[in-house]
Amino acid sequence: MGNLFARGLGKALLSAAICATALAATPASAEMVINRGFGASPDTLDPHMNFGAREGWIQDDIYEGLVASNDKAEMGPGAAEKWEVSDDGLTWTFHLRDGLKWSNGDPLVAQDFVNGVIRQLDPKTASPRAYYYYSTVKVVGAAEFNEKEGGDPKTVGISAPDDKTVVIKLLAPQPNMLYLMGSYHVPPLHTPSFEKFGGDFIKPENIVNNGPYVMKENVPQSHVTLVKNPNYWDAANVKADKVVYHVTEDDQTELKRFRAGELHVTNEVPSDQLEQLKSEYGDQLRITTYVEAQYLSFNITKQPFDDIRVRKALAYAIDRDVLQNKILKAGYQINCGYSPPNDPRYQQPHVEECDMPKEERVAKAKALLQEAGFGPDNPLKVTIDSTTDNTSKRQAEGIALMWKQIGVEAKVNAQEFQAWMDTFYAGSWEVLNDNLVADMPGPESHVVYMQPSAESGYNWKSDEYEAAMEKASQQSDIAQRYKHLAEAERILLDYYLTVPLNVTTSRHLVSPKLKGWEDNMLDVHPSKYMSVEG
Repeated sequence: MGNLFARGLGKALLSAAICATALAATPASAEMVINRGFGASPDTLDPHMNFGAREGWIQDDIYEGLVASNDKAEMGPGAAEKWEVSDDGLTWTFHLRDGLKWSNGDPLVAQDFVNGVIRQLDPKTASPRAYYYYSTVKVVGAAEFNEKEGGDPKTVGISAPDDKTVVIKLLAPQPNMLYLMGSYHVPPLHTPSFEKFGGDFIKPENIVNNGPYVMKENVPQSHVTLVKNPNYWDAANVKADKVVYHVTEDDQTELKRFRAGELHVTNEVPSDQLEQLKSEYGDQLRITTYVEAQYLSFNITKQPFDDIRVRKALAYAIDRDVLQNKILKAGYQINCGYSPPNDPRYQQPHVEECDMPKEERVAKAKALLQEAGFGPDNPLKVTIDSTTDNTSKRQAEGIALMWKQIGVEAKVNAQEFQAWMDTFYAGSWEVLNDNLVADMPGPESHVVYMQPSAESGYNWKSDEYEAAMEKASQQSDIAQRYKHLAEAERILLDYYLTVPLNVTTSRHLVSPKLKGWEDNMLDVHPSKYMSVEG
């Protein structure tokens, strides 16, 4: 036995030496890294607190919801492999895949999704996304649970009867339900890490997640690095080993980095250079209609913006054609309603000034200001708060110039994104260069967001609006649903809480080396479908 073992060991050593020589002669396969421009630093990557669309790109990479978006923004199976809905549309049952795991190897079970929803609804969390569950998706008991601390989570209509089943009970049908069951809306919660680290559970050194990638680094003002999650159920089909989201606050700097080959895709491109970039990059420049509407919002808790005459005067003075085609030149679509008109089935209501000749608009604007007590001896003074984003800042500056033409002393306060958000929530602003990105095509995301019960921060109350939204929520038929949503939008437009401006485009430069990037209206681009070649 001893001689046989020695001979076997000698052969093993010889074989190992041959293998080592072969490996030394053949270069190891290079790590595949996708470098993505991201814009400003993430506001938050807490999956139950995040309200940002860009942060949603990272969230789609590190978490997976009950359903998931593919590269074309089509919703399909995610952590749940199948689901069914009751005949009345009020009960949705999702069935999880076999063998799901968290990134640390723990089993992922249905209760983890329930816990994620409950955390968002818990008033102690103060999640800006809580309203989804009682306004956009009317989950049984969600509003009552969110109203005050100490409620019983079992009264909320989401449950896990077993480890593989999630049941959601609704008060009203929601035909767009699947758009609202992905990682951005229903990320699961790894309760042990949350209980151990609290809000720090999202830090790279603490995170336990269930998506195709795991966060390795989050360096403020620099980058977020993700690495492939070997415990993801579909890891075999995830091509890139690493995804790096580079903070690129300034679009000119981001463009330079793309030109230098440091980025495979940009977050944005300078809108005032589109013609030059089309000539230089051809089909590498991707411009796609987006589900984002831009508008001005008035702080009606501050005088004189509590006076509708002032709000209407400022609205009438804006020349949307000049703004879009002479100042921005970003391919934006003029918008005369609050929601983006991207579903032909929806009859979008319009603000009245959209159909007025310029001379009539300006004359009415001046008359309204005079009625409100403003004129040459008492000019209205206005500050527009905007982000430092190149296009947003130019939009605010263009509007300020238009207001000066009717005797308003207008100035722009441009801030970095986080400071701009802080200003909004502090309520210290007068006029906000504002925007909202929809969760789905059609008007619903926008009109739900402005529902007073959603408490989105505009301090606007309207029983009429709430009544129209309640009627809409009871309809599973899209035509009837849209009819009542249009009634609600008309009420909002007539109040002039906001001034609609445009529907934006998503604008990216995409390297030919990056494969799997698909243009789509929702601007959703999960990294799991991408690879780098060449």
